[in-house]
Amino acid sequence: MNPSPMRPLNRFFCSAVALVLGSASLLAPAQPADPSPPVAPTPAKPGQASTQASAATDPSSHNRLIVRFRTPATTLAGVFDHRAAEDRVAALGASHRSRVPSAAGLRRLKSVSPQTHVALLDRPHSRAELRSVALQLAQDPSVDYVEIDELVRPLFTPLDPGYTLNQWHLKAASSSDVGAANLPAAWDVATGSDVVVAVIDTGYRPHADLNANVLPGYDFVTSAVGNTNGGGLGGNGLDPGDWESAGQCSPGSAATSSSWHGTHIAGTIAALNNTSGSVGAAFSARILPVRALGTCGGFGSDIAAAMRWSAGLAVPNVPVNANPAKVLNLSLGGPGPCTQVYQDAVDAVRAAGAAVVAATGNDATSLIGRPANCAGVIAVTAHTRLGDNANYADIGVGTTLSGPGGGSGFMVAGAGEKIYSTMNLGARAPGADGYSLLTGTSMAAPHVAAVLALLKSFRPGLTPDQLASVVSNSARPFPPGTYCVGRSDCGAGMLDATRALASVNAGEPFATASVGPGPANANRLVGSTVVLTGQASSPLASQPAFTYRWTQLSGAPVTLSGSTSAVASLVAPAIAGSFFFEFRATETGSGKFATSRVSVATNTAPELAAISAQSVPEGQTLNFTLSASDAERDPVAFLAEGLPPGATFDASTGEFNWSPAGPAGSYALTVTPTDGKNSGAAQRIAISVGPPASGGGGATGWWDGLGLLGLAWVALAARRRGPRGRRGQG
Repeated sequence: MNPSPMRPLNRFFCSAVALVLGSASLLAPAQPADPSPPVAPTPAKPGQASTQASAATDPSSHNRLIVRFRTPATTLAGVFDHRAAEDRVAALGASHRSRVPSAAGLRRLKSVSPQTHVALLDRPHSRAELRSVALQLAQDPSVDYVEIDELVRPLFTPLDPGYTLNQWHLKAASSSDVGAANLPAAWDVATGSDVVVAVIDTGYRPHADLNANVLPGYDFVTSAVGNTNGGGLGGNGLDPGDWESAGQCSPGSAATSSSWHGTHIAGTIAALNNTSGSVGAAFSARILPVRALGTCGGFGSDIAAAMRWSAGLAVPNVPVNANPAKVLNLSLGGPGPCTQVYQDAVDAVRAAGAAVVAATGNDATSLIGRPANCAGVIAVTAHTRLGDNANYADIGVGTTLSGPGGGSGFMVAGAGEKIYSTMNLGARAPGADGYSLLTGTSMAAPHVAAVLALLKSFRPGLTPDQLASVVSNSARPFPPGTYCVGRSDCGAGMLDATRALASVNAGEPFATASVGPGPANANRLVGSTVVLTGQASSPLASQPAFTYRWTQLSGAPVTLSGSTSAVASLVAPAIAGSFFFEFRATETGSGKFATSRVSVATNTAPELAAISAQSVPEGQTLNFTLSASDAERDPVAFLAEGLPPGATFDASTGEFNWSPAGPAGSYALTVTPTDGKNSGAAQRIAISVGPPASGGGGATGWWDGLGLLGLAWVALAARRRGPRGRRGQG
């Protein structure tokens, strides 16, 4: 059956196995999982995310946070110090508990980099509680950021049975194969020799059609909601299976078989050209299998660590990768904006010379998922054999181009042909070699990764930005009558390997572009001026002239000053929100272009409610609670400076408590509200501690409040005691 238009987001972006073929014999066709006729998908509204997807990635309880400190945990010689990392996380937890006694303990689970660590709370928390804890921990001056270690969760949709050995998706483009990646002529120029492509996925199964091209990998799965079905940190990246028992990963979830997803992706890239089975789009490339997904999916921290290791970067307590990859394929993801741990990993591996390819998602929405929406990622949506955007494929701001993903089209249904590649036939545990037909943006992304491998083998010096420029400029237009014609949110067009290799072979310039103001998720205060800075370059000895164009792609309309120059600016609107801009540089002679995108999030700083000066007698208790409002209803924390000795302040609730107050004197407490994005105006609170009050704890303190009436009463009592006293002496 066709995928439903708003399916819950898969942990990796593909649909289930349609039919499998053993290495020796044809199996009987599988029966449809749902005998009902296909239902045409209803287009998702632009910008509408799947609520099912959000729920699918929101575990009922969770205790993992990602903490990045401002400085690395290293020795004086620059070597990672795991004990120092553990102590730093523990100290952060202790500091938090000193302010919030009821807070859970904190300990280090693992490290993504010398600065970035996964911290475990000693008890599960709801997502709302985790957000609050993350905000509180982020206030520590030693911390750069804290975010939830997001879990990518699975939920598969069975497809109608079907099977074919015809790999239409690799053929030369023609009237019958409009969406083909056009590989045959490209293979006359390059086949991907000696280029390492990391497949960050479920791992791989040894397969006769793959083994000669597979390098030793690694397993980064530390834990998931359920077990990992074997494997675990270390190994060679083998896939032990990711099957699930009913209800194992979320309440009411159905049992599933193992997907062997990474094996299918690896075959699309580098299955052997050996006259049997399938062939890969870069059949001479080498596959680096990196397991980051297990039962119930995988955590963002594991995926980020896998990305770093794949590119040859050091990961704490993990052996160095002897075969660094120059292309990383991530056919996985989840809903929501790019997280900082993903963006940090993307920035690091790109700086190491590795291009990152990611699938946009399978929810039929106009919002692409993470990590595809991170800055610098080549984000790949999917099209069908007839060149129409697949009815399941996510498009949206940040999409780079489209690759063959198979299935039915959004406007032109077609026959629904799928993507054929290597597979294992085991239902749960590994079984025999086989092949399968799948559809999804998961299948589209490795086609692009393979073409990048062809380009790198032909011209090894191409940078990640240049690779993105080449595949964008060489993409074929979407055919007339299909959904993506004239749309910028589908990317530059359909992948074309032959045109990409031809442009490199002809020595055409590869314009590249980059933009500011900085991190993709940078926040700017409403009303402030935001400067967008773009630049473009070309490797030609004589630098060509460029024309520039800034275009707003999403968010409430703003006025861009300097939209046809390299530097543009805008005033952040009074209404907070996210805004996405594209910078396009076009060479005046060749017409070749390069694009780069940047998002700017504007935010209203929280406002602290006014509070009057406070006074208290020495030895008594002073207690008050601050409050703040936030236009976006973000959780607000309170930063306090000048806290008197002995006083406590809860940064999450704004409660001040001083018992007993003293010594007498004047004090000043300065409090600043923050929503984790921007800080509001600080307020100074004067605190006066006066002399001890009546009933105070001192030996003579009870005299101080008596006044004249009290003294008169004491004198009268003394006179009355006199005669009785004298009688007592007689």
